[in-house]
Parts: sequence; structure tokens; C-alpha cells
Amino acid sequence: MYVSKVKIIANKQNNIAKELSKDLEELGYFIVDKNPDAIIYFYPIGITIRKIAKNLKNKEKDPVIISITDDGGYVIPLIKEHWGGSFLGGIIADLLGSQLVLTSRTAQLGLYSVEEFAWVNGLDIVNKNRLLEMEKKLIEERKLNVFSEAVKLCKLEGYNVIDDCKDADIVVGLDCKDSGKLVMRPYSIAMAIGYTSSAPKESIYYSIKSTLKSIYISETRLDFILVPEIKKEDQKIKEIAKSLGSTIIYVPIEELRNKTQSTPSQVARKYFNIEGVCEPSLEFLGSKIILKRTKRAYGVVTCLGIK
Repeated sequence: MYVSKVKIIANKQNNIAKELSKDLEELGYFIVDKNPDAIIYFYPIGITIRKIAKNLKNKEKDPVIISITDDGGYVIPLIKEHWGGSFLGGIIADLLGSQLVLTSRTAQLGLYSVEEFAWVNGLDIVNKNRLLEMEKKLIEERKLNVFSEAVKLCKLEGYNVIDDCKDADIVVGLDCKDSGKLVMRPYSIAMAIGYTSSAPKESIYYSIKSTLKSIYISETRLDFILVPEIKKEDQKIKEIAKSLGSTIIYVPIEELRNKTQSTPSQVARKYFNIEGVCEPSLEFLGSKIILKRTKRAYGVVTCLGIK
């Protein structure tokens, strides 16, 4: 569900597009030419529509499409606004200092769509055939009841967390007998971290929060923090994990050998003879990487994955 492989299409002379590519990569996004999750066009909307029209085939499998004016003034998600377009568009607008233009009915009401609710809370929608019905009810009544035994949910306007499964419109992690409910399952959200012993606790904590913010996942949903086993005695990461309600996984250095990383660490190569501790740790866990290794505060490096 998460959008992290981005292709940018613009005139070669467009320096704003070049800067955006650099900025997104610094946040951990993958800038790609093939098989993107999202395509960003720096063209007038009319040109963008003509370019994409013949390639749109499947609502679920089509990439997010965002159109940006040549001067970077307006950012407009055109396709799959609910499936990451609004969030990626918001990040881009912040980076460029642009005006974000959202056109969905839920956005006009100041509400997150059901898909966006799932995104923020790290949830996979099981029975997508009920989405339209739930979206319609949200628009008409401005409220959906949510029951969750599985995870702590981020409080969002229009989503009322209740204690009884029977009265829920959305059920997280548990199948109620009523087949009319929308069912969601929590992903396992994992973050691998690399840092020196001198890195302040506040910098590590800030790096974790900024990583989650970079892709609009609630900090209440970080299940696992992965660090090398040499950090077993480090109290800073234990205190941070406790404050976030996360479980620490200490990864043996031997498990990181012969694994690649998008940007290899010279320090890891020199002292441990490995490519790095970030992406290889997520590979060790079996997670799909959605934000690649990137530097955060005070040299702290993070990457994010889901399973």
C-alpha cells in the first residue's frame, strides 16, 4: 500500500524537479525509472492527463499520479489521492513551499478517507469490496465507529474508537461475526537504526519520529526497533523503545553479512566488514523496505519496513 518508489518526469531544464528528486531521496524515498509506485509530472494538468490516459488500466494497480505546475506553485494529486497521493502530495508541497490541491470529497470535508485512516495506522484493508460503502457512510454521517483489539490507533477526526465490536463499522485485527464490517489487519512496522555511542538520546528519538513522519505513519504504530547486537547494553535505545511501546530486536552482526544496502556505510565496511546495519537488518526480519537508509539527526541513520 505504501508509496515509496517515485518517478519524476519533467523538462531537463526544470531545476525545481531536480531539487525535488534530491529532497525526496534524502527522506528515504527511492527515485526510480521503472516500476514506480508514484509518477510526478511537472506539466500543466492537460498535458499530464494526455500522457497518462492510455496507460491507466487497473484502479488498484495503477500508480499514484501527481501533477505539479512548472514553477512548483501547485501540487495536485490526480490519480489515487486516497491511496497515498494526498500524503506524498503533502510532503512535496512542504518541500517546495507549494499549495496542495486536494479534490476528494473527504478532503473537502476535512476528513481522512478510509484508505488514509488505514495508511496512518499501519493497517492492511482485507475486504476492499466494502470500501465504497464505508466511504459513502463517512461522507454522509461524518463518522465511522472503529473497534481495535490489535493495536493502539491514532485518533483522527471522523473515526470514533469504541469498545464493542458489534457496533463497529471498521474492525481491526478481529473478525466479528457480522460480515458487513470492514476488516483491517495491522502490518508489522519495523525501523532499523544505526548510530554512534555519542549520539544524544534526543537525536535518536527525533530521527525515529521524523522517519515515520516522512511517510505519514503514526508513531503509535512502531512495532519493532532493530539495532546491531553490539547495542545490547545501550540504555538510550531501551528508554526510547519503552516510550514508544516498541520491541527491540538485536540483530547479530553475522546475520548482516552478504546483504546489500542502497548506500553502503564506510564505517560498517571498515569495522564489521558489512555493507551496513540498516537495510540488511530489515532483510533479516523479512520486511519490505519502504524508506531506504538515510541520514537523520547527528549522523543517525534509519530505514523503515513493513511485513
